[in-house]
Amino acid sequence: MKIALKTMLLLAMVGFMAACSSAGDGEKVEAKEATEEAAAATAAAQTFNLDTANSAINWKGMKKFVGGEHTGTLSLADGTLSVEGGNLAAGKFTIDMGSMKNTDIEDEEGAGQLVGHLASPDFFNVAEHPTAMFEITGVKAVDGDMKVTHNITGNLTLLGVTKQVTLPANVAVAGGKLTATTPEFNIDRTQWGINYGGEGIADLAKDRIISHDITLQITLNAAS
Repeated sequence: MKIALKTMLLLAMVGFMAACSSAGDGEKVEAKEATEEAAAATAAAQTFNLDTANSAINWKGMKKFVGGEHTGTLSLADGTLSVEGGNLAAGKFTIDMGSMKNTDIEDEEGAGQLVGHLASPDFFNVAEHPTAMFEITGVKAVDGDMKVTHNITGNLTLLGVTKQVTLPANVAVAGGKLTATTPEFNIDRTQWGINYGGEGIADLAKDRIISHDITLQITLNAAS
C-alpha cells in the first residue's frame, strides 16, 4: 500500500512539473515523418561551400519546474548550398556532435562534466552518432514578415532518426556570398528518441525535469 501511494505521488509530481514548465525561447518547430527526398541541384545551379569557421549552431537546454538553463555551441563539419536564379534551392550541412561546447558554466571542469553527460548515451550518444545532418527538401519565400525571408524545409537527422522540419530563416545572396540565419526555434528532443534515463518511474521523473524542448539558432555563411 505504501509503495503504491509513493508511486502515485511520484506520478502526480511528474505531471505537475510538466504542467508548470514553460516552453523554450523561439518558435516551436514540429517534426513530421521524413517523406521527401533532398532537393537536387540542376546543372545551372551555383554551388556555395560552407565557411565552417564562421558558421555555428547555438543551443539552449532548460529545466522544468526548478528553473535554470544551459547554453552552448556546435560546429559544422562541412556543407554545400546551391543557388538557382539568385535563390537558395538545395543543400545540406553536417553537424559535428563531438564539437559540443558549454558557454554558461565558468568552471572548466563543470562545463566538461555537462558536455560529457550530454555526449553520453543518456542523450546524444556521440560515440555511436558522431554527426547529425540537415538536408534541404524545399525553400519558400516569405512575404510580409519583417523577421524572416524564407521557410527552409528539410530532413534533420539526429541519433540516427530522420524527421522533416521547416525552419524560418533570413537568407541573402550577394557578391559570391550566401548567409542564412534562423531566429531561435524549438524542437522536441523526444521526437528523435532523445530521452534521459530508463523506463522506471524515477527515471521518468528525471526526464520530466529536463525540458523536452531544445532551443537552437543556426548561422550559415558560405562562398562560391
